[in-house]
Amino acid sequence: MMAIMSITVTYYRLPVTERESVTRDQTSWEPFRKRIQDAYFQSFHKALDAMEPCTGGPEEKKVWSARLVALLKENRDPRRFDMEKDWHIIGYLLTGHAEIVEEHREDDLLHSVIFGGHETAATTGYGAVRYYDAPLVARSADALQGADRDLVAQRFNPSRMTELKIYAPPEENERDVFLRITDNFAAFFREAAAAKDDVIKFAS
Repeated sequence: MMAIMSITVTYYRLPVTERESVTRDQTSWEPFRKRIQDAYFQSFHKALDAMEPCTGGPEEKKVWSARLVALLKENRDPRRFDMEKDWHIIGYLLTGHAEIVEEHREDDLLHSVIFGGHETAATTGYGAVRYYDAPLVARSADALQGADRDLVAQRFNPSRMTELKIYAPPEENERDVFLRITDNFAAFFREAAAAKDDVIKFAS
């Protein structure tokens, strides 16, 4: 998925007519991208503004961080799912494959939910904006729901992921964090499928 630098991936659900409009070309894409990115940063700063400075030790920092995460969740746009820099980790946990091959594979939806989707005319600095139409969203939701959770958990091996050059490999104590991200990602697609929304995906 492009030259590796600091790449974050965002998913956003929206009705098909809006998806077609905002990804029609670069001129239509840029205002939409700016609007949702501005909204994201505003919600982040709103959460920070509600926090008192953290001046204590490690335990207080843990409580402070947990409170910040809760506030961010309260303020987040439910139509948006931020994979952040974890896309390669989640792709590996879902498929067991470390290779980065950005292509849509209808016969491998666990690959395609990370590296696939249909290309649009809009681009970012890291390739085309991609989309999943409502039928593909529904099939992807089913694939994520059917992923073997025990196998996903077994694949969480930070040492092995470092050997495989997984982008931004996790720490040993982050297993539950990434299992939760995987579950939240599946829930996001289930909600989009229930609403019969399309989902767009872009890197930045």
